[in-house]
Amino acid sequence: MTAETPADEADGLVHDAAGIRRLAAVGFACSLIANGIARFAYTPLMPVLVGEGWVTGAEAGYLAAINFTGYFFGVASALLLARRQGTGRAVRLMLVLCVVSLAMSALPWGFIWLQPWRFLAGYGGGVLMVVVPPAVLAQIPVARWGAASGAVFAGVGAGMAASGTVVPLLARLGATPAWLGLAGISLLLALLAHHWWREPKGDAPAAIPGKDGPRIGRAAMALLAGYGLYAVGMAPHAIFWVDYLARGLGLGVDVGGAHWALLGIVSAVAPLLAGRLVGRFSFGTVLTAGMVLMGIAVAIPLLSEAQPMLILSSVLFGLLFIGNVTLFAGRSAEIGGRQGQKRLWWLMSLAFALTQAAGSYGLSLLFEWTHSYLAIFGIGAAALFAGALFTLPRLARGPRPPAGD
Repeated sequence: MTAETPADEADGLVHDAAGIRRLAAVGFACSLIANGIARFAYTPLMPVLVGEGWVTGAEAGYLAAINFTGYFFGVASALLLARRQGTGRAVRLMLVLCVVSLAMSALPWGFIWLQPWRFLAGYGGGVLMVVVPPAVLAQIPVARWGAASGAVFAGVGAGMAASGTVVPLLARLGATPAWLGLAGISLLLALLAHHWWREPKGDAPAAIPGKDGPRIGRAAMALLAGYGLYAVGMAPHAIFWVDYLARGLGLGVDVGGAHWALLGIVSAVAPLLAGRLVGRFSFGTVLTAGMVLMGIAVAIPLLSEAQPMLILSSVLFGLLFIGNVTLFAGRSAEIGGRQGQKRLWWLMSLAFALTQAAGSYGLSLLFEWTHSYLAIFGIGAAALFAGALFTLPRLARGPRPPAGD
């Protein structure tokens, strides 16, 4: 996987605008496939699969948890895989895995058949989200980290927006065309990422996480705790929001899909906005505010079922869903520095994946027992408010990087 991207021979960084845009586009395409489609495009499909009898409502929730479990194992093994295979080859293999898993999910063979493919989709997404962002940031000047991080993580929101639009349209033909449509979109994006990929200079096999890099201090531990709580807090909307609107409130798949598309559209631009805000404020300050506002978004269904309030919940959640991930990634770069960010981001992704998988199973089990969406949203909001405390700049104080390289 190679591309001719001009770089400064002295420091190995890409300084020209066109080269940075190509790197950001690769990150955008990978995050769109890894999270926007392979993971979160499943949310608007849940009521369709239940409606067509592929799975029950509880089984649909468990499939989401299985996907998150695959994400955890992908995160856990990502750097070891990149060490053995090389970053570029690992990225290419995971892109193929995501596309194949989506295509195989199109066969209407029920809950048992879907389990391994949802696991593998999550696994591929986990590897991509650990390996790709540091590979992009490692090749550009620090001064461009905010904008580049925003572009990379905007792919998640773009995938959600596309799935919220495409899935309801294709679902009119059936769940199978919807799955195949998502696989086709992912294939095109994978080809783009393959063509524009640029291997980081001197990308020798990475050291095993935990055996190199700076010591994990108080700031990093606080950030780890905050990111883990964020994973629990975002799960209710990420898994159950469309199902709550479509079946819980009886608004139907089209309305649920419209909310998911709106959420995704806002998510796609939010990381870019976050990057600009960081230019005026610190990563920590903006992140804490984002966690609080997202907690409010998740708590809104507890207060009202009015359409304007539901729309506000979708917009606020979309604004902060991926925007906060961008801020967490940037904050990890602030605390860890260029050399330590890879290790810290891996540890954060591992904490995120573990708590997300555990939280998703717990929430699915709670829903199976109670059939209560509101209890799930209440738990999510509480986790976000608690997580905001761990992102307070004074608690998680870390050094800011220099203005340039």
